[in-house]
Amino acid sequence: MGFIGKIFKAFGFEADEKSKPEKNKTKASFKIKHGKVKSRAEEIDGVPVYYPETYLQVSDFADVLKKGNPCIISIEYCDKDLSEKILTYFEGVCFVLNAKRVEIESEKLFLYLPEGMEIEER
Repeated sequence: MGFIGKIFKAFGFEADEKSKPEKNKTKASFKIKHGKVKSRAEEIDGVPVYYPETYLQVSDFADVLKKGNPCIISIEYCDKDLSEKILTYFEGVCFVLNAKRVEIESEKLFLYLPEGMEIEER
């Protein structure tokens, strides 16, 4: 986007982008250090999985829970400090919303359930 494009965007005008037809994807790809490509699940049993990369993203993921929908947070690729901040933030969100946290995978994958929602044991 050039300088003029940024000015138009600032005034609320956005250029029409060519849209590509979306395909149903079950996995997303991402790059990590050393150029390796791994895939991560976008959903587990219909519940969206979020992979926060910065602390600023956490409030967006908490909005899902605020709307009354369950979500899964993966801190597998976060450093220790960021992981602690994310879990502390969601601990507060759970307290305020009377939600529940269920540890799916030891210290890496957490299911957050809004008030009144339970999981079914299989």
